[in-house]
Amino acid sequence: MRVAILADIHGNLPACEAVLEDIARSVAPDFIVAAGDLALRGAHPRETVDLLFDRCDSVLMGNTDCYLAGNYLGGAYRERDHWKTELLRWTRDQLGDAHLRQLGALPFSVRYTPRKGQDLFVCHANPRNLEESLDPTLDDVAVRRYFAHLDAAACAFGHLHFPYRRRVGRMLIADVASAGIPRDGDLRPAYGVFTYTPKGWRVQIRRVRYPVRKATQALTARRVPGGPLLIHKLVEARYRHHNALMEAARRHSGLPPPGPVLRPPPGAPIRNAAVPMEGRAPPDMDPASLPTDMDGTVTDATPLPLDVLNDLDG
Repeated sequence: MRVAILADIHGNLPACEAVLEDIARSVAPDFIVAAGDLALRGAHPRETVDLLFDRCDSVLMGNTDCYLAGNYLGGAYRERDHWKTELLRWTRDQLGDAHLRQLGALPFSVRYTPRKGQDLFVCHANPRNLEESLDPTLDDVAVRRYFAHLDAAACAFGHLHFPYRRRVGRMLIADVASAGIPRDGDLRPAYGVFTYTPKGWRVQIRRVRYPVRKATQALTARRVPGGPLLIHKLVEARYRHHNALMEAARRHSGLPPPGPVLRPPPGAPIRNAAVPMEGRAPPDMDPASLPTDMDGTVTDATPLPLDVLNDLDG
């Protein structure tokens, strides 16, 4: 059994299209799951939701889907005069009542069972709620609290927008990162592929190229509230504590610290420029300067198999 899982699409239609095309062309999964946060923060919320419901076997609820549906509000979306409140209103208008009801009725999770006792459990943020991130820097005691009640062999989730894998007892857990707003220093959309083998579940993270400029220009052209900041976050592609996240993710995968990364000299051709081995910008590189094609498309790189790497308010 093979299950492709994309999460945190956030209304980024060009990125969503690129991921779904890659899934169809290169993965041929038995099932496709959209694991929440479908529409809010992007220029094409309605079109993205329509595409996901058309192409995915299961569509799950994320925290921002709940905000849009009016189930509850979190973070700055509860503040009357915050730009996120305007963004919420604009996105609701774009979606319309029928789509909002659809988001409000989404399930929390889905299971796939290739063999008895070998379930893959898929959710948005963690198996207990929609809001708390399973940060790779959490210690074992903190992480185990989220999984103490879960009877599964593997768990896939998103929410943090940062890919990593680790073991919780005998359970394999993995953040499949974000198909719409990656935050691990790599502008390319990410998604996960869980494959059941005679040795159990294995997970691979794939990255795909897409027209970044098309996504950023749409935020401006469609006058999305908070557009300049949304563009900044999309291109920044990392958290303030990026290095701590990277170190923790590598530690869980049993990898040594990264070595020096060689960058091309000024003026060197960039069409087939190399990307660092782990597919992310080195700590001192501005993500906006990542190698791109002339049309603003992030350059292809080899998919990142996390099994080979030793097998937020949205």
